[in-house]
This record gives sequence, structure tokens and C-alpha cells, in this order.
Amino acid sequence: MANKDLNGNSGSYWLKTCPATNFQPLKLGLKVDTVIIGGGIAGITAGILLKDMGYDVAVLESDRIVKEVTVGTTAKISVAPNMIYHDLMEKFGKEIALKIAKANKNALKKIEELVSTKGIDCEFHKTPLYIYTESSAGIKRLEEEYIAAKDLGFDVELNHHNPLPFKTSCSLKYPNQAQFHPRKYLLGLAEEIEGNGSHVFEKTRAISVHDGDVKEVVTDQGSIMASNVIIATHTPFYDPDHLKDHLNPGRSYVIGLYTRKEFPDGMFVEFNPVHTYRTTPTPKGQLVIVAGEHSEMNVESRQIYYDKLESYAKNHLDVESVRYRWSSHDSVTDDGLPMIGMTSLNAVYVATGFGFWGMNNGTTAGMVIADLIHDNESYLKDIFDPLRFKY
Repeated sequence: MANKDLNGNSGSYWLKTCPATNFQPLKLGLKVDTVIIGGGIAGITAGILLKDMGYDVAVLESDRIVKEVTVGTTAKISVAPNMIYHDLMEKFGKEIALKIAKANKNALKKIEELVSTKGIDCEFHKTPLYIYTESSAGIKRLEEEYIAAKDLGFDVELNHHNPLPFKTSCSLKYPNQAQFHPRKYLLGLAEEIEGNGSHVFEKTRAISVHDGDVKEVVTDQGSIMASNVIIATHTPFYDPDHLKDHLNPGRSYVIGLYTRKEFPDGMFVEFNPVHTYRTTPTPKGQLVIVAGEHSEMNVESRQIYYDKLESYAKNHLDVESVRYRWSSHDSVTDDGLPMIGMTSLNAVYVATGFGFWGMNNGTTAGMVIADLIHDNESYLKDIFDPLRFKY
């Protein structure tokens, strides 16, 4: 259950500022090209891309779409979630790091393209991303990250100043990144999926998948047949390869607050310990969204983490009131890269392990799987192969 804040509000701001959905449950006797299980960013992105390629798709959601993991996000869209590129170069080499860098650029570009071409009003806003440290001890790591990012072709700056209203030691600046309202974006895409042979079904819980040239997805509302199946649930509900053994779940915490002074435009990430900031417009003025603190997935009480985050925010900002509290949960894979691609069963695909960077990785997942279904090719096929831990 979500924790209530000082003013009695609880739950994700994104969820509270969008109307409820009312897509119907599964229709009996249906066959489509692709069934997508999971109505979050990965599933809905795959759905719209495949529909635009000419496929009939059906998105199944056990409850209501865009209601669980996806609305836990802070909804920053950026080529870097944090300090990743120096470590990627060290761990995997430049060739793989270049492909991951390309994927992150393409995800940002794809979201912007879909917002534009579909005419979605989702507060999409181009803005810089700053990754910073408050400690002089972190400067060397920022310098290493800067060198790696430049080597990979990023437009990035190393500065000793940024617009934050408190003292920092050093920052990386990635210009022309973006932020948006994720639920408005995804509901807009879902409306585009519905119709002309494609469907979004809510209140339809998938139970099992029966393999064959034509797959049968069994649900609590009956069965649906398809040539391809995409499992885009947070933890794969159908897991023939025991992928969950390589997923390490966790939780992070978010508060939405109002400040007495205007917060600067931009997205901000303190890399150690991790805290992030962004703003969003509301009828009451500028809401500052602050995230940080991490815990195991199942903790006895989340209150201590919300209290820590609120204390941190009040030590850095002139806080007027805290209006929202919510938490996000995700999984990090054993090697830190998402698992996106085909399972050991032909034409059954999976997308999971987004490592608390769901807007980019969820979009990348939709793009990769759509490409694999369309022509069995993706430059990320081997890097994100879900079966890589079995080799």
C-alpha cells in the first residue's frame, strides 16, 4: 500500500493527473499476429511500432494499463541515466558501448518522433541533463565519464557550475534531453493501437502460453491465438528460461513537492549517493519531483525511506509542502544490461531488467522486439540476448 504524505496524498503524481482507462476484456475466438502481455512502456511501445509496420496486435493487461511500474518513474528521457559509459567501456569494450550509446540516442529520438507524429499532448519538453557531485572526491569519476562519453560521440560538457540552488563541485551536462508526462504519452499511444484489427484488453490476466507454430495465450477471459508473443511484464510471468534467477529487484522512492523559490529548468542526477530532480507544471505551480533512497523490494516499512528523502530535500531546497509520495520498483540484471529478445521458445520474446531506467530501456525494448519480429535483425540482438546467462 502506498504511504500517505503530510497532506494526505499518496500515489504517483502521473496516475493522479490522468483519467482512468476503460478498455474492455478479451474477446473470445480472436487471433492476431502478436500478443503483448503487459501494458507498460515496453508493451505499448512494441504494440504501436508493430501496428505501424502492418501487424495486428493485442495488448493484454491484468488490471489497467500504465498503472503499475511505469507510473513509478520520474519520467526523465536521457542518453544517460547516471554514470554508465566509463564502466561500459571498461567492462564490455568500446564496440559494445558504442551500440548501447546508439540505442540510448535512438530511444530519445523515437519518443520525440512518436509524440510529434501521433500528436500526443504529454508535456514533452527538451531540457538538459546534469550529472553532478557535491563532493570534490567525485570530480575524478566525472572526468573519467566525460572522457568516455566524448569518445562515444556524445555532445557533453564538463562544468564546475550548474543552475542548482545549492553548492556542487562538478557536473556533466548533456544538452537537448527530455522529460514528459509518461501516462499521458502512453495512453495516447494506446488509443492509437486500438482499432483496425488491433486491440488493447484490460482486466485480462494471462495464465500460460502453449507453444506451437501458432501460440495459444490462455487468460482468465479465454484464449487468444498469435504467431508471436511478447512478455513485457515487470517479472516474466511465463519464464521457460528461469530469467528471474538473474533479476535483482529493488525499490526507490519519490516525492513531489512545492518550493518557495523557483527551481531551475533541467534534470539533475547526483551520482553518489543517487538523488535526482526534475520539475513538472501543475495548476498550483511548479512541482519539483525528487527521487532517491533505495531499499530491497520487500521492506517492513517504506516510511523510513520517505522520511530520509524528505529530510534530504529540505536540506537542499526551501520546501513549502510535500504533496505526493510514491515508490518505484525495478530489477537490475546480473550484468546490468536489460534482457530484451527471444527466449528459448521460437517467437516468444521477453523484455525485463530495465535497471531503474524504464523510459529509455522500455522504449528500446519495444524497438528491438519489433525489429526482431519484422525481419529477425537488430544491432542489439546479441548484447541484450535474454539467454546470454545460459551460455
